[in-house]
Amino acid sequence: MRRTSVRRVRGFTLVELLVVIAIIGILVALLLPAVQAAREAARRTQCINNLKQMGLAIHNHHDTYNILPTGGKVPWNNNVIDYNSPGSPETAEKQGVGWAFQILPFFEKETTYRLATKALVETTLVPEYQCPSRRRNARQANRVLMDYASATPADAPNSWDQFWYGNTWGVPTGARYRGAIVRTGTTGAPISLANVTDGTSNVLAISEKRLDVRNYQTGDWHDDQGWIDGWDPDIVRYTGYTPQKDGRGNVNGYEFGSAHPAGVSALLTDGSVRLISYTIDPVIFNNLGNREDGNPITLN
Repeated sequence: MRRTSVRRVRGFTLVELLVVIAIIGILVALLLPAVQAAREAARRTQCINNLKQMGLAIHNHHDTYNILPTGGKVPWNNNVIDYNSPGSPETAEKQGVGWAFQILPFFEKETTYRLATKALVETTLVPEYQCPSRRRNARQANRVLMDYASATPADAPNSWDQFWYGNTWGVPTGARYRGAIVRTGTTGAPISLANVTDGTSNVLAISEKRLDVRNYQTGDWHDDQGWIDGWDPDIVRYTGYTPQKDGRGNVNGYEFGSAHPAGVSALLTDGSVRLISYTIDPVIFNNLGNREDGNPITLN
């Protein structure tokens, strides 16, 4: 009688199974940071593109009116949109709202610019005004929030107050603002590129605002009126303070900053976009906000 042999199929032991699971876990742990880094690189690229679009719009505004857009007059409480004051030197001093509204027609946002009321404008999403590393379509009380701000300098690092010059709710007509984007109605406003005597490649126009990570979706006292604001930390920040990474608390509301690991994306007045490190020298950063101090600028 012929004996038939039966071949046994050996399965995994518990120890072998645990080893395989551990190896898979290690591989996933090694892969996850690379995936996250790739995603952040894509988000930062989009942030840079947002700033480039703003830079083109600013230059198109200047080409049309021969002046740079202004930062508006006062914070949200007294803002009035003057559609008859789009940017010409003769009428720009009447415009209460700031640069983010003024440049809309110059990067294909004419429809938003021409909405009938401020209430309609402030609830309209402009995707280029939010950094994807933080949020998309974030709002407070239906107002679309803003992740970018123009720059205004201090007399020296940590010197206060050359942001309000003592007048928050009215225009300090005797004050002279020295950034590329100045406060509407003040001495010397509005300005043209010819007034940027330090050179447009040496002057910061717009960068990212520092925010509290806990309030990305809900806003904050300095992040509540969105891109339709006037002269206010919603759309203007202070180079008297160095940029810092977004934090949990201890955000003073006037700083530049971002969610990016290495630094903030920054639009210079010539339209180029650079990365400014969180470790930048405070004097150099404040000089970067001043269009006419004559001090040398070195960016790596």
